[in-house]
Amino acid sequence: MGRFFTFVIFLIFFFQKFCAQNKTFSVALFFQINETGLEQQYKKLDSLCTLMVDGDYKIDVRGYADFLSDNHYNQILSEKRAALVSLYLKKKTKMHQQILVESKGLGENNSKDNGAPFGDASQRRVDIFVSALQRDNSTQTENINRTKKKSNQPPENKINMLKVGESMEIEGLNFVPGRHIAMKSSMPALEKLLQTLKEHSNLKIELQGHICCITDGETDGYDYDSYDRNLSENRARAVYDYLVKNDIDADRLTYKGYGHAQPKVFPETTPEEEQTNRRVEVKVLK
Repeated sequence: MGRFFTFVIFLIFFFQKFCAQNKTFSVALFFQINETGLEQQYKKLDSLCTLMVDGDYKIDVRGYADFLSDNHYNQILSEKRAALVSLYLKKKTKMHQQILVESKGLGENNSKDNGAPFGDASQRRVDIFVSALQRDNSTQTENINRTKKKSNQPPENKINMLKVGESMEIEGLNFVPGRHIAMKSSMPALEKLLQTLKEHSNLKIELQGHICCITDGETDGYDYDSYDRNLSENRARAVYDYLVKNDIDADRLTYKGYGHAQPKVFPETTPEEEQTNRRVEVKVLK
């Protein structure tokens, strides 16, 4: 028994060392029917994070559902599973690391309806693929210092210099995946926008929400806060609400969601291109 236990410990150590050296690994999480919660998966995710002890990483999260229920429901279910895993991983990784976490729901694409009353358990899952990003060590310290310096300053915007009809992205504004709640790191961008509107009381603007990666024929993304397919509009509305709450006259503001109708990059082939299309822009009306 003692020898067997020692052998198991050796295998675990060897696997962790192998993963750390190669810096590519994957994990699969399995769910019950209709389940999206992560309570039973925390230990696996925490163990995955311990393998990313240093360096920068790209994490691809892919959610799936089985054939039970209809295509629309299963697409949303798979997206929610992937989004919740992505959010947890973003919270657990270290601040000094560059971690690119991308999530995507693939619905029941890989599940064949075999008539089983309890579905296909192997397809009720989330796959997580981790690969190391190459980083130039000679400029690593410089990049970290530059990032810290920028993080202490609100992103610069020149909205007041735009002509009527022109628009620009609100740089630094990011949202929780699948939600219209802005991340805490976005506050400097919102505060800068608020300051600009207060300093230039003649400005009237439209807040325009955009998303990426619509592949299921829908015009907009699913919002897990409001349970509807108005993600881009809801994000634009969230910025609108913040400005109105902070004493910007509502008559100076409008908002609209454009879904995936106006991508900057199409089709998206990299995580960076997907992120480019996730944005809220400001268009000057007057």
